[in-house]
Amino acid sequence: MKILIATHNPAKFDRYRKLVSFCSDKIEIVSLFDLSITAKVEENFETAQENAIHKAREYAKLSGLLTVGIDEAAQTNFLPDHEQPGVYARRFSKDKQELTDEELMETWLKIFKQYPVEDKMFIWDFAIAYYDPNNDSLETSGVEQISHVGGYISEKMEKGYPLSSILSPIKGGKVYVDLSDEEKFEVDKEYFANFFVDFRRWLEKIS
Repeated sequence: MKILIATHNPAKFDRYRKLVSFCSDKIEIVSLFDLSITAKVEENFETAQENAIHKAREYAKLSGLLTVGIDEAAQTNFLPDHEQPGVYARRFSKDKQELTDEELMETWLKIFKQYPVEDKMFIWDFAIAYYDPNNDSLETSGVEQISHVGGYISEKMEKGYPLSSILSPIKGGKVYVDLSDEEKFEVDKEYFANFFVDFRRWLEKIS
């Protein structure tokens, strides 16, 4: 069974490749790069779930494959309501243009100085949609994950996930980019436990 993880973000692809592969040893994961799909699907909806569903369906049309679409929204415990990034976590600018990794880091570091809250937290809403274009079977999962702004900035930066240089899964802990792959996956397995159940049930239904 071949499944497309529909993201151009290399870090996001690697993360969800591990999560989806953990659900079954009978699937083959492919990327947009593998299929030479360069088109970018617009993400103009108000919620992460709507964006994830739209991406799953549109990339399934382009590929003809079972497709996993992903989107995320972010809230913080230090920004006022009208300044929360929401679904614009990657396009957190006045004109909503997508920022580079370096621009995103620079933007958030400036914001941190403006809001000196002691324990800054990001509350992430990860929306995952999985779609079978052969029978129009669509399911979704939602995952909430809390990350803490760490006490230091790592010298390393992960392409596609720049905030992993400053965010940690626990208060006062190592930031994500400084964790081993095994440590990061252990964190993800805890948060994505319900997704594993949902996705395995969907695989059984369509197979």
